[in-house]
Amino acid sequence: MKKVFPFLCAVTIVSAPFAVHAQTGVLNQTVEANQTVVEVVNEESALEVIKELTLEDVIKRGIENSKNLTVLQLNLEITKNEQLKTDYDKNKTAQDIKDLEDRIDVLKSEREGLDTKEKFENGKNPIDLQASIIALEDEIKFLETAVKRLETGQLQLQMQEDEAKEGIRLMLTSNYINLLLLQEQINVTKKSMQSANNDVNKNQLLYKLGRISQEKLHNVQIAKENVDRQLEKQEKSYSLTLADLCFKIGITYQPDMVVKPVGIEPVDIVKPEEYNSLIENSYKMNRAEKSLVSAILERKEVYKKYEEGDATIYDKVNQDYLVKIAEQTLALTRDDIQTSIQQLYRNGEDSYSSYKESVRQLELKKKELDVLKIRYKLGRVSKYDYEQAQMGLQKADLDVYQAKVQNYTIQLSIEALQKGYI
Repeated sequence: MKKVFPFLCAVTIVSAPFAVHAQTGVLNQTVEANQTVVEVVNEESALEVIKELTLEDVIKRGIENSKNLTVLQLNLEITKNEQLKTDYDKNKTAQDIKDLEDRIDVLKSEREGLDTKEKFENGKNPIDLQASIIALEDEIKFLETAVKRLETGQLQLQMQEDEAKEGIRLMLTSNYINLLLLQEQINVTKKSMQSANNDVNKNQLLYKLGRISQEKLHNVQIAKENVDRQLEKQEKSYSLTLADLCFKIGITYQPDMVVKPVGIEPVDIVKPEEYNSLIENSYKMNRAEKSLVSAILERKEVYKKYEEGDATIYDKVNQDYLVKIAEQTLALTRDDIQTSIQQLYRNGEDSYSSYKESVRQLELKKKELDVLKIRYKLGRVSKYDYEQAQMGLQKADLDVYQAKVQNYTIQLSIEALQKGYI
């Protein structure tokens, strides 16, 4: 049974891999190219120095202090710059809406004034007055349409801001959990290294006694060197990941920084009977719907201009196509979101099954070790073999933790989905 599944939600923004072998392979190619990251962070003396990290603090700093960051990974920088931009545009459009509403009230008051009998008695030409009224009514309609456009735009900006914050929260949580997973991997590898050293010592003695060949001793030494390299890669990966997280939240990187653990409880993830509410409440779906509303409003304006002779038949036809495109985009967005949700819940179900299987394997290892311990005390099993069995138990325990982490990340993705982020 598989123990690693794709992490769907946070992947779109920035995603830290959770599979041990895939992770070490990728990081092995990138660690040397990114060594300058640590050096740059240490030179940033203006950043705050803290001794320990908690998940809550990381998320808080990542969202609230994003304006103070000077170095970001490309994906995060794009996301946060959009958030800053939407803050500015949202405030500006809110003021524009207020100004337009105030202007409409003034125009309506003027129109009411033109309708009064007193204006007629003061020598106003009824034809002129009627023309003024029509002009004011046209201007009011124009402004009301403009207000609708701005309100639609403001809603879109608000959704973009909320979506960006949720994405940052999910991504930072993923990065943080990955640090904890790396810690566990390093701990197990350190114990494997000690076991590998013992194995080399044992086989060197056997070789001196003529019990094994030089080739076998050489293979044992190579295995020990592989464990040493694996530990080195994991430690570099941890340093790089920690430095990267410090960049993202605007604090000074410190190699000995404590990363506080997070309570992770596996959950049996069950897919809902229907996805309609999740689809309709998603940010992507709302954006597609607002785009359709905007296209319809624009078509209405083009139609009016066409009737007045200010637009060509080509403008009118093009606007019809734009509305159809928005309608098709809405339908495609709905289908894509449904597919993503289905995949997410399938991964969730598989992750819990993987967790249960890893727990079962751990229990088997414990029982085997209990039996081996008795045999070891009776002198039927060597200390070396007993220590090797203990290592197997530790690796099985790591498998359980990895399965818990995978299940937890999917829990986070589902929680984000329920808030509209997919």
